[in-house]
Amino acid sequence: MNIEILAISVGVGATIGYITNYVAIKMLFRPYKPVKIGNFTVFPQGIIPREKHTLAKKVGEVVKNYILSEDEIKKIITSKEVQLEIEKFIDEKIENLLNRDIQEFLTKEEIAEKFAEIIENIVKEKFSMFASFINKNMLKEILLKLEIPLKINQIVSPDKVKEILKKEIFEFLEREVPQIFLKAHIDKIVEEKVASFDEKTLEEMLFTLMKKHFGFINFAGAFLGAIIGFVQYFVIN
Repeated sequence: MNIEILAISVGVGATIGYITNYVAIKMLFRPYKPVKIGNFTVFPQGIIPREKHTLAKKVGEVVKNYILSEDEIKKIITSKEVQLEIEKFIDEKIENLLNRDIQEFLTKEEIAEKFAEIIENIVKEKFSMFASFINKNMLKEILLKLEIPLKINQIVSPDKVKEILKKEIFEFLEREVPQIFLKAHIDKIVEEKVASFDEKTLEEMLFTLMKKHFGFINFAGAFLGAIIGFVQYFVIN
């Protein structure tokens, strides 16, 4: 057995196997456009560029049916991590809001008018005997003369507001967000985006995603080529 010839046979087989698979992978993307001489096609367009629109449509369908399906969106929204983040956001915003002065939202006159109306209604319902002595305008004038710094949290319970808002927001998100995605036709958006990529961008994107797998395919080609070269040596000799 000639070791040198065996090594050359194995080496050549491995090289051919590696190059064959490398070229095959490149031909998935290249050439970007078919190479022609007159009406004769020398090299057809690569499979990926030729089927780009079909690929774009399939990617859109996968995103819609599996990645951002209605059930998957609901799972995301109802997950513990997301709900904790939403609760943290609500707590922070409500605390800031309720600590603000009510006059940031209503003028002093509007505040006086609303409180005068409330007091007048209470007097009429609970103390009707005094109703003839009190009217809304009189109460409003008295309230306008008072300088009472009033925070929102002095009128409403922060905990109660948080509880109500959290319940409403969680119900809205779980009910409406999946429908928003469906109405937005996310599959069409993804399809149009992928289809808009030029051939080079698409190649770079897929190579980034599949780099390790393509590397393994090249190595497998070299390994199989080496085995063929090894067997071939003994067949010939």
